[in-house]
Amino acid sequence: MFAPNVLNPIHRIDVKRFHRMIEAGCFGDGDRVELIDGEMRDMTPIGPPHGGTTDILTMILAPKLAGKAILRIQGPLVLDDGTELYPDLAVLQQREDFYRQANPTGDDALLVIEVADSSLSLDQGPKLVKYAHAGIRRYWVVDLRHRTLHDYRDPDRFQGRYRQLHALTSGDIGLDIAGVRVRVAIAEIFPD
Repeated sequence: MFAPNVLNPIHRIDVKRFHRMIEAGCFGDGDRVELIDGEMRDMTPIGPPHGGTTDILTMILAPKLAGKAILRIQGPLVLDDGTELYPDLAVLQQREDFYRQANPTGDDALLVIEVADSSLSLDQGPKLVKYAHAGIRRYWVVDLRHRTLHDYRDPDRFQGRYRQLHALTSGDIGLDIAGVRVRVAIAEIFPD
């Protein structure tokens, strides 16, 4: 049974205070920090397989979505007052200001992709719940260790889960996004 720690309560911050800390230079140039439910969490370092897979997905999606949607690479996505995540890729609704006035929110995201090596439990646990609560329409977890693309669809905002899951290790996956039909071969994501 879970017992709250009343002797050492956790001090949580909101996204506005998180941004003030960033602007004040509280983090070093190489620091990678996300905010989840008011808690600052260090992000795992990006190794060559992770970086290469993110690049592959960028090369697949960018030409197809050019002029139709914004492809953001490891940029901020605000999900609620206490959560700002930095997914590996986010396909965002096209906006004239390119989100210069404010960071995108869950309502702006058409597809979010997390590339998981050592972060699989976080990506399929707390982050999945936050993305579902925010109503992210499609959420992909690219599981490098098991060479599997987990495609989550149909978010249930109230339960914090997705109603559909497709796990692919071969073949291809299609999606309609920003009025464009995109097909991705699993072999492209996980080359031999």
